[in-house]
Amino acid sequence: MTVEKQAFGSNRMQTVTKLVPPDGGWGWMVLIGTALSNIFNQSMLSLFSLLYGGALEAMGHKTQGAAVVLSTMLFVTNFGGPIAGALVKLSSARVVAVAGACSCTLGIFFSGFSTNIWHLTLTYGVLLGLGLGFIQNSSFVAINGYFKLRKSRAVGLANVGTGVGQTVMPHLVRYLLETYGFTGACLILSSLSLHGICGTLLIQPVERHLKKIEVEVEVDETVQLLKESHKDIVIRKNSNTRNEISNVLGRRATDPNFKQQNGSENGKISNSTINVKDLKNENTTVSEPAAEKGWLKKMYDLFDISLLSSPRFLNIIIGTALSVTSIQNFSMLYPFFLQKVAKMNLHETAMCMSAVAGADIAGRLILPIFQDKYKIKARWMLIMTSVWLIVIRQILAYQTDFIVLIAMSCLYGFGRSMVIVARNIAISENCRPEQVPAAVGLGMLTMGIIVPPAGYFLGWIRDYTESYIICITAQNLLLIILLMTWVPDMILLWLKEKRENKKDLNHIQLS
Repeated sequence: MTVEKQAFGSNRMQTVTKLVPPDGGWGWMVLIGTALSNIFNQSMLSLFSLLYGGALEAMGHKTQGAAVVLSTMLFVTNFGGPIAGALVKLSSARVVAVAGACSCTLGIFFSGFSTNIWHLTLTYGVLLGLGLGFIQNSSFVAINGYFKLRKSRAVGLANVGTGVGQTVMPHLVRYLLETYGFTGACLILSSLSLHGICGTLLIQPVERHLKKIEVEVEVDETVQLLKESHKDIVIRKNSNTRNEISNVLGRRATDPNFKQQNGSENGKISNSTINVKDLKNENTTVSEPAAEKGWLKKMYDLFDISLLSSPRFLNIIIGTALSVTSIQNFSMLYPFFLQKVAKMNLHETAMCMSAVAGADIAGRLILPIFQDKYKIKARWMLIMTSVWLIVIRQILAYQTDFIVLIAMSCLYGFGRSMVIVARNIAISENCRPEQVPAAVGLGMLTMGIIVPPAGYFLGWIRDYTESYIICITAQNLLLIILLMTWVPDMILLWLKEKRENKKDLNHIQLS
């Protein structure tokens, strides 16, 4: 039952029932399903060098060849983001996630039969890449719908699956390669990837699980009166024109039925019924019937291309692309660095990679709690993480001792975790909820555009200079560019919020 009470003259408070995300409930099952899919699919990215390194060398390719295959996979993954965002709007997150999991399984399966780099590019690069793109977009959209207050923790928990996979899978891959060879290892890994399909089936529409809560909202008497008196007029908020109201009301006032309802004569509106002057501060207009959209306009709306008109949004998606490019290329380079520079064997290399993954898991569990507790924006978390990674990786580049590298791997993995957790949250914080699928897709597309040339260039630097230190320094330069573009913008936002808070405080004191 609706409860109303009068407050401050012409406004009143009304208790209404509102549907909100459950912030738990079936959302925990969605997290489990996403984590299960990530264990066997998303972890394949960090296993590339370990699993396919020997096969690439047998094909006669070095670091640059590996960069071609990996960059293709990353490009397809990120290019599939906007497609996945559109498909989520047209169908559901579950359908897109299941399709992505099936594509991943096929990609791993057929990659085991690759005889040249182009076969590997088609199977690992295209099939696996497209599947990962579908899973990343649809799973984040699903989690974003189920969680509001604990979104950062939820994304961190879902991504723990990737960390678990990166911890366990290197040892499994090493065992499979030594026991069954390259083809046998890929076939067994593809069978394990089938578990991802079961996980994605746990994604259900959030509408089935929304919670009902009662909230008090302020109802404007004038707008309420307008709605009751003219039920055939559609009211739309968030417009800055009121002339349309006057024009439409003027036309309606000449209608006989309108006069009879409102007790007006000679086409005049009675002030006792409605006073247009009272609406001068109301952002209300009358919506006109929408014209039929052309296919270009439909595509424009489907992919929410209007987001690209915002310089801040462009800055955000480019910055996140640079951060992801930097860490992904380091993940590809790190096993080669351990084997070629630190002179480690396959077992010691797997130990260092597991240390990175274990610390990554800890970071995904701890850092989101820290972020939620102190209400830190995702962009600030990425800025602090970038500084951390620059320092750690630059020190790590000069180390060769096994114990020191294990410790540095842990520090690196702990900081890297926040890039994975916060990148999509940083994008979603700067758009409306209904724009999240398209915004995440556009962010992935930006990564797809930036990653291949950047990855190829970084691989060329390594092969040309034959120096891993110079290559790691070049990867750190990408994070420095992020800091140069984000820090001034975040300072401007902070100053703007500070001025607005001060203005609101002065307004409250005066009133």
